[in-house]
Amino acid sequence: MSTFWYTDNTMLTERGEDYTAFSLFDGTHLFWLGFAVLFIIAICFFYRRSSSGMRRKMEIGLGAAIVFCELFRQCVVIFSGQWLPETLPLHLCSYNIGICMWYGIHPTKLAANILYTLCIPGAAVALLSPSWMMLPIWNFSHIDSELTHILLLTYPIMLVAGGFRPDIRYVPKIIGGLLCLCAVIYPLNVLLGTNFLFITDPYGNAITCVCTSIFGAKLFILGYVILLVIIVFLMHTPFVLINLYKKKHRRCDSLIT
Repeated sequence: MSTFWYTDNTMLTERGEDYTAFSLFDGTHLFWLGFAVLFIIAICFFYRRSSSGMRRKMEIGLGAAIVFCELFRQCVVIFSGQWLPETLPLHLCSYNIGICMWYGIHPTKLAANILYTLCIPGAAVALLSPSWMMLPIWNFSHIDSELTHILLLTYPIMLVAGGFRPDIRYVPKIIGGLLCLCAVIYPLNVLLGTNFLFITDPYGNAITCVCTSIFGAKLFILGYVILLVIIVFLMHTPFVLINLYKKKHRRCDSLIT
């Protein structure tokens, strides 16, 4: 089988656990980051200037493209004989794929807020610190991972560019749902020997490694939660301040009139 179809596990099995095909912020990594920036700018520009009908088509089309990438990846892995339990679509970005499709079919404020709160940081971290560095650029899994996460990052940013404003009142419900999901996934990780949501292995990705270095291997989840709270706070603060500013001026205008 050509290395083009190799998954990360197959590549590491053949080349060794320490093998990497590219490194952080080298030419390959910067190429994809640059492509992501240009793609997001172009999509947001077009979406912002489009009619409501065209916006709906873009929401559906982008969601369908993300789902197609995931389904095609699953088919390739299965038919090439490389399927493993960790191939199951149970990571955070996999759930966000479903929410993108959900929003495309039936747009709701809850779905949009979930995408803003969880999809943006999740996809951004994946692109800035990819877990597929053992795969060369001319590899199906490499290309699919990059495109999927770029599309995931684009979707909620596109909605914000079109006028959507996140509501911090949804945050407790979103975080509560995520914690419930973790409670279900953790025993599944133990059973299958997987690391879905990166909550089992303290060295699962760059973020868990940082949390482990600060809090230790037994308490890295605590660092995970603290970091999530900080990120959510930073992401929502500008919109909270904007809303407070608008309310203050509306009161002033009503007093004047």
